[in-house]
Amino acid sequence: MRHLFNHSLLVAGLTMVLSACTTVMPLSLPLSTMDQCAAPEGVSLRFNALTIALGERPHAGYGIDLVGQQQDDGDYQLIFRERYPDPDRKYAQVITSPCLQVILPAGWQHLTVTDQVSGREWTFTPQDALQSQTPLKKQAPVKVP
Repeated sequence: MRHLFNHSLLVAGLTMVLSACTTVMPLSLPLSTMDQCAAPEGVSLRFNALTIALGERPHAGYGIDLVGQQQDDGDYQLIFRERYPDPDRKYAQVITSPCLQVILPAGWQHLTVTDQVSGREWTFTPQDALQSQTPLKKQAPVKVP
């Protein structure tokens, strides 16, 4: 596999703020992280746009970092992790919904997304791109009375 990007992002100094959206560079795939995300919590793929949404968090100290990216002839592997608040900082108490979105190029064949902390993996193919969503956490089935 051709190694494209595989180390922790130092977000300070690498970001450019655009109204409620932060774009992190340099990456080979277009990437955007947002404080607010309308997508439901989980990993989803829709029309070649991969979205990782954390769901509600109690303040802006939370986020998502893309920590690894590899590509080999249409096969992509992305590794992410949740960013936790710095315990030495104070944050305004405001509900946020951190989210990361990656736009896949035309012609991609296979995508593997891995949570660096839990090791959980999601796999997608172009057939999944119409609308596929998998929750971040496995939930127990709901029993109907």
